[in-house]
Amino acid sequence: MSNLNYSKAFSMRRFLNWFPLGMAYATLYMGRYSYIPAKEEFKGGLMDNAGLGFMTMVGAIVYGVSFLFNGPLTDKIGGRKAMIISTAGSAVVNLAMGLLIYANWTEHFVMKMAILYGVNMYFQSFAAIAIVKVNSNWFHISERGVFGGIFGILISSGLFLAYTVSPFIMGLFFKGQPQFYFLIPSFLLVFMMFVTIMLIRDTPEECGFPEFTTGTATQFDSDVKLSTMQIIKQVITHPIVISIAFIELCTGVLRDGMFHWFGAFAKQADSPVRAWLGIGLFIAGASGSMVAGWISDKLFNSRRPPVAMLLYGVIIVALVVAAFVMKFAPTSVKPLIMFFVVVVVAFGVIGTHGVLSGAATADFGGKQATATATGIIDGFVYLGVAIQGIGLGTLTSKGWEYWIPFLIPFAVMGFFLSFRVRNVKPAMRAGH
Repeated sequence: MSNLNYSKAFSMRRFLNWFPLGMAYATLYMGRYSYIPAKEEFKGGLMDNAGLGFMTMVGAIVYGVSFLFNGPLTDKIGGRKAMIISTAGSAVVNLAMGLLIYANWTEHFVMKMAILYGVNMYFQSFAAIAIVKVNSNWFHISERGVFGGIFGILISSGLFLAYTVSPFIMGLFFKGQPQFYFLIPSFLLVFMMFVTIMLIRDTPEECGFPEFTTGTATQFDSDVKLSTMQIIKQVITHPIVISIAFIELCTGVLRDGMFHWFGAFAKQADSPVRAWLGIGLFIAGASGSMVAGWISDKLFNSRRPPVAMLLYGVIIVALVVAAFVMKFAPTSVKPLIMFFVVVVVAFGVIGTHGVLSGAATADFGGKQATATATGIIDGFVYLGVAIQGIGLGTLTSKGWEYWIPFLIPFAVMGFFLSFRVRNVKPAMRAGH
C-alpha cells in the first residue's frame, strides 16, 4: 500500500467534491424511487402490482440500455457534466410526472407514467457513472473500498429519502396529493444541479493540485487515446468486468426484488412495519457498505469479489429463512420477521453493489474507461431489476408464496460467480 499522506488542502477539497456530488446522487435516488410509496396514494386503484412491475420494467430496460451510450459519453465529457445533465433532466421529468397527476390525466395512466419514468431513467443513468468517474480521479486504489462504502451510504440515503422522508413530508403537508412525491425531488434536483456546477471538478489538477496517480495499471491506461468503439469493445470482452456484471445482475434482482415488494406485502397485510422500511434500509445499507469497503481494503488487499462472495452467503441464509417464514410462520408475524430479512438482505446487496459498482469498476476501468465499465456493470444491475419487475409483478399478483422462491436462485448464482473471481485485482503501482 502506498504512503498516502495528503495535505489538509487536498483532503478538504476532495471532501468538497465528493460530498455534494454524493448528495446530488442521493437526491436523484429520491427522484427515482418515490413512485413506490406514491402508488399507495393514487386514487381509484390507478396502479396495481402488475402496473407497478410494468413501470419498473420499462424504467430498468431504458436505464440499462442507456449505459451503452452514456457510459462512453461520460468518459468523453467528464463526470461533472454528466451529473449536471442527470440532475437537470430528472428534475424536468419528475416535474412532468407531478403535473400529470395534478391535472388528473388518468386515461392510460400506467402507460403514461411508464413512458415518463423511462425518460427519467435515461437521465438517471448518467448519475452512477458520473460519481464513479469523478471519484476514480480523486481516490487511490487502496482506499476505493472505503469510497465504495461511501457510495453505498449514498444509495442508502437516497432510499431513506424516497421511502421515509417523502412519505413523512407527504403525511404532514400534502396528504392525498401524490403529485408532491414527484414535485419535491424535482425542486431539490434543480438546487443540486446548481451545487454541482459551482463545486464539482473532475480532477485534482483542475483545482490546482499536482497530477494525482491512482495506483492502478489497467489495459485502458495507455498513453494511446482509444476511440469510443475501442473502449466499448475492450470493456465488453474483459472477462473480469463481464463476471462482475453478471454478479451485479443478481444484485439488481435481489435488491429491488426485496425492497420494492416488501412495502406492497406489508400494505396488503395491513402491517405498520412498512413505515420502518426507509430507516431499516438506511441503517443496513450504510453499515453493510462501510463494512464491505473496509474489509476489501484492509483484509483482502483491495480485492472486491471475496467481499461479494461473503455477503452473498449471508443473503442466501436470509432468503432460506424467509422461505420458511412465508410458508410456516403465523400470518400475524410474517411482516415483522420479513422486515428483518429485508434489512439483512439490504446489508448484503448494498455492500456488494458498493464494492463492485463503486470500487471495482474504477479499478478495472482505468482513466479512459471507468464510466464505460461502470455503465456496463450498472446496466446489468438494471437488467436484473427488469427481470424481477416483470417476474414478481406477475407472480405476486397470483400470490406471495412465489416471492422468495423466485429470488433464491439468483442469490446462489451470485455466490458462485463471486467465488470464481475471488482472487482477481488490477495491477498496482506507486501512488500519490
